[in-house]
Amino acid sequence: MGFFNNNSVIVLIQRLFRRPADAAMWLFTGMIVVGTLYTMLGTGPQPKRGRGR
Repeated sequence: MGFFNNNSVIVLIQRLFRRPADAAMWLFTGMIVVGTLYTMLGTGPQPKRGRGR
């Protein structure tokens, strides 16, 4: 029973089940942030390939 007392993972799971809209909001925000960072940092000028090389 000591596993369930003051366990941060259990508290997080309980919060998610109590307020699922908050979890959905954070997932959506994370997708926006990751997509923006990927667009800004992941894609840049690509080197051009010459013919016959």
